[in-house]
Amino acid sequence: MKDLPLFYAPQLREEQQLPEAEALHAIKALRTSIGDELLVTDGRGMLYETIVTAVDRRHCFVSITREQTWHKYWSGCWSVAIAPTKSVDRIEWMIEKMVEVGVDEIILLRTKHSERKHINQERLERIVQSAMKQSQKALLPTLRTDVSFANLLSEAKQPIRLIAHCREGISPERVTIDRAFSPKQDILIAIGPEGDFTTEELEEAIRTGFVPVTLGESRLRTETAGLIALQWLHTLHMLSLHNTTENSKQ
Repeated sequence: MKDLPLFYAPQLREEQQLPEAEALHAIKALRTSIGDELLVTDGRGMLYETIVTAVDRRHCFVSITREQTWHKYWSGCWSVAIAPTKSVDRIEWMIEKMVEVGVDEIILLRTKHSERKHINQERLERIVQSAMKQSQKALLPTLRTDVSFANLLSEAKQPIRLIAHCREGISPERVTIDRAFSPKQDILIAIGPEGDFTTEELEEAIRTGFVPVTLGESRLRTETAGLIALQWLHTLHMLSLHNTTENSKQ
């Protein structure tokens, strides 16, 4: 596909135009006019090369000239469940960077030690969309907010379920993520709040099949831990691809 500005239009095929917010950005910020080319995604894995056919003050109509399926560069469905921080700026930064790195689902948890009580989901969804476009992806991650820890445990069906924590004396001992990782499997990793999960939460998670993991020797902020955990998954996936390639050459 051509290197063009990327826009998000979930109903592009049916409507043949950009949503109003995207149209305003194209018209006002990029000075888009008839005949210009734009790259558009529906957020469900399709990329479209388009040409602008008409514009007015609030609308930007396009015609699709080429389409292509975008394939993500990791396997399986990866979910990060994390207790939001008290600072909204840190939540927004964390979500933006997770989408840029590559994730399928972000779940904002309500735990015993959670400090953040109110989440502006509409604003966070705009951040997810913006980060998807900035990082040139065509799959919009799912964002779920205000999910209780109990509901997370009861709903989790992923073959690999991990929970990162810093508490001592919890059995079984924590392992590094590579000990639990498996290529092409759906993965859920849970990250605790400032103050960590409670002992009771950890014991219940482990009882329901979560594997306790460590992210290293450093005591990390919540948002840093979320990114480190996600990057662990990407690194392990890349190593598995490399090993597969090397083995096929032998």
